[in-house]
Amino acid sequence: MDNQKQDIIKSNNNSDIVSTNLSAQPSNTNKSEVWLTNERLNLFLALCAIIISAASFYATYLQANAAERQVKAATWPWLEVMTGNFNEEKNSEEITFYIKNSGSGPAIIKYVKFFHDEKSYTEIFEVIKDCCFDIYAYEAQLNELQKESTDINFFETFGWLYTGVSNNRLLASGAELNLFGFKRTGFNATQWDKVNKQRFNIKTEICYCSLLEQCYLSDGRGDVREIQQCE
Repeated sequence: MDNQKQDIIKSNNNSDIVSTNLSAQPSNTNKSEVWLTNERLNLFLALCAIIISAASFYATYLQANAAERQVKAATWPWLEVMTGNFNEEKNSEEITFYIKNSGSGPAIIKYVKFFHDEKSYTEIFEVIKDCCFDIYAYEAQLNELQKESTDINFFETFGWLYTGVSNNRLLASGAELNLFGFKRTGFNATQWDKVNKQRFNIKTEICYCSLLEQCYLSDGRGDVREIQQCE
């Protein structure tokens, strides 16, 4: 009987030890750590806000750039120098040089230069004198005739070069500006023929700006480049 009690007590003690050991071991059933914490969520939202702001800024930039190009195209002047030797309206032979604005906006002409044989001119009379005939001697002869007879307009009858002021002029879109003209008469055929032969050898340089102060340098024959300003 005593032996049986001892066995029961020993068995109970062993059970308590096993139970104690089991409860002392760490549990593997604890919940795993949560990844999406409040800090990470706030960081994610902040990054999203930055990306959206950058995309919005880029879209605004593209829109503003497109609007600027549209305004530039709507106000873009394109100047050409045209020349001819016949006036259809008057049905007469007449050499003409004129500037035409073929662009979409008005042009502010800063200056016009002429070139002949690699020499630069600011006055068309100087070009005619060097390339064709002594226009100043021709003018002096007409003045002498005019003094002798005031009833006759010798400049009109004999044929004289008329010129137009081009510097610092505003030329609207589609408008024309005469640089010079020379009508042929029965008295100036020799001089007129010389100018007619040389007119394609007379080059030009035009510096002009748009109303947006965008400036261009043109040879009057299609070669146009944008520059900072007209010097």
